[in-house]
Amino acid sequence: MNIREWNSVIITIIVIVLLGVYFLLSKPAPELTYKPVELSGGLIMVEDQDAIDEVTLDAELTEPGWITIHFSMSGAPAEIVGTSRYLEAGVYDDLIVDLDEEMQPGWRYIALLHVDDGDRQFDIQKDLPVSVNGEVVRPSFVAIPEAATAEVTGE
Repeated sequence: MNIREWNSVIITIIVIVLLGVYFLLSKPAPELTYKPVELSGGLIMVEDQDAIDEVTLDAELTEPGWITIHFSMSGAPAEIVGTSRYLEAGVYDDLIVDLDEEMQPGWRYIALLHVDDGDRQFDIQKDLPVSVNGEVVRPSFVAIPEAATAEVTGE
């Protein structure tokens, strides 16, 4: 093989690799495996948290349900680290959600509002997230460890 033939082979391989990468990265985003329940209202207000074993937030539920706290993975809810008690419809100020595992300082978390399917038992498969005006109710926050760090170091 001469130089021209080698150049053609190398260019062909590069084009095939680039096309493969393009098609691999241009897949459409996966669709949700669930459809959030559209309600007329509902909200969660949460600020960055100093504690690492609980989350304090304000909420308004138009239907009974729960609030779950999730790790954030690329801005989407991932593993659940805490679930509120069953909440009747109403307004909640300074609601505390105890966590099953401590939050990691500096990490982002998501609070997610779920509506009860009627059995008053939380089931992630049946008690779906709430959507209001087409937007899922899921504010994010960061675990800020000032208070937790002071307790650990004894300051």
